Amino acid sequence: MSRPRSMRQNARGYLLTFPAFAFLVVFFVGPLIVNLFESVKNEDGGLTYAQYVRALGDAYYLEVLGDTIVLSLAVTIASLVLGYPLAIAIARSRGALKSFLIFLVVTPLLINVVVRTFGWMVIFGRSGFINAILKLLDLDTATLTGTWTGIGIAMVQVLLPFMVLSIASTLEGIDGELEDAAITLGATPLKTIIHVIFPLSLQGVITGTLLVFALSMGSFVTVMLMGSNSTMVLPLLVYQQLNLASDWPFAAALGNILIFVVLIATALQLGLAKRGVRR
Repeated sequence: MSRPRSMRQNARGYLLTFPAFAFLVVFFVGPLIVNLFESVKNEDGGLTYAQYVRALGDAYYLEVLGDTIVLSLAVTIASLVLGYPLAIAIARSRGALKSFLIFLVVTPLLINVVVRTFGWMVIFGRSGFINAILKLLDLDTATLTGTWTGIGIAMVQVLLPFMVLSIASTLEGIDGELEDAAITLGATPLKTIIHVIFPLSLQGVITGTLLVFALSMGSFVTVMLMGSNSTMVLPLLVYQQLNLASDWPFAAALGNILIFVVLIATALQLGLAKRGVRR
């Protein structure tokens, strides 16, 4: 009697998950397959790798790919350095203070990306807030609009919540008695964080870095509005090939290269995480 009942429960579980599975296949896997065939299709309907040879054989496109990876790594590292202390503060706070800190963290996500980017353009502009302060101090003015630094700062602001919330959720699950024990045994607060808290929160760090890196690799609105001809990234190049050049096969190839790089980075991060957990 138990075996037929178990089979019915499994069948019911499969039926309940089928809509989500079908949605994933139609709207996620399907477009990826179409994009792959579009990138290797030639004018005669056959298969060709000319688009990938064009993308990986041109120094300009390789430079754009390299700049995209470097920008994403810089944004990820900056988000980790700034987000980890904030995540600790959220995990250790209680009540209204905790709600207030979480609200401050997620506030950038509540603002439209275009409005938020224009705000940074005003702050970093020639007559912006930063240059106004520099003038009051009789210092040379600086324009961050159109630079990698300005773009990186704007991207860190919006991607920081993904890092903070991922780490904070892991920190909240750590037993506080472990930290007390480390301090009792003579460890300083800094050593306690490095040798006890950080290793135990490694899963949250990995989740946050994966999210921030993947989202950074796919960001193009901030770069398009704040950047210049010297700040080209791969997603913006895909956008230009689709909407300006109407070169769909080449845009599809660039998009697949972008996905492939993100998958490689994900595999490397997960491999390093497994080694860290074993140690």
